[in-house]
Amino acid sequence: MYVCRVLMTRREDSYMFKIITLLGSPRRNGNSEQLAAAFAKGASASGHAVQTIRVHTLKIGGCIDCRRCWMNGSHCFLHDDMTGIYGALDAADVFVFAVPLYFYSWPSQIKPVWDRLLPYFSPDAKADIRGKRAVLLAVAGDESPSCFDGLRKSFELACWYCKLEIAGEIFANGVYAVGDISSGGWLSEAEALGRSL
Repeated sequence: MYVCRVLMTRREDSYMFKIITLLGSPRRNGNSEQLAAAFAKGASASGHAVQTIRVHTLKIGGCIDCRRCWMNGSHCFLHDDMTGIYGALDAADVFVFAVPLYFYSWPSQIKPVWDRLLPYFSPDAKADIRGKRAVLLAVAGDESPSCFDGLRKSFELACWYCKLEIAGEIFANGVYAVGDISSGGWLSEAEALGRSL
């Protein structure tokens, strides 16, 4: 059984979206990455440009709530690999979070990215992500679709706070061993979601 919700429909004009996909798994070519690749295939077929970032390979510290956003002329006072992600987010129209479920929530690779979005809400913000779109592609070995309840709620609340429009969600349960994602229709669902933007 699969869960897929497409929450936004394709735009009527021929606008080409710039899409950034953040891979939140430390496993190369794992199930969440394959799901993201299928999404990218569909989005590319519709004329959209897709950039993929493997977050696991980056050094991104957690937010220290120093309230020094923009003080040194850039998004964050901390100087690490989040700087490149800020640039990609600024340029993108759609953010895709492709993640495995870890203890019913975000994997540690992707959580700092969310925490470090604070500069966009600083009174001195020089960049804005409000009104952009977000997609969640999630996989879990757990057999019950309800295993995603915590992640889904976190995603929805974070998007609400950031004023991101949720463009779609895919929750692939019962997917554990590498390659499990190829059964159950998940990849075709992800490709269709990419095409639908």
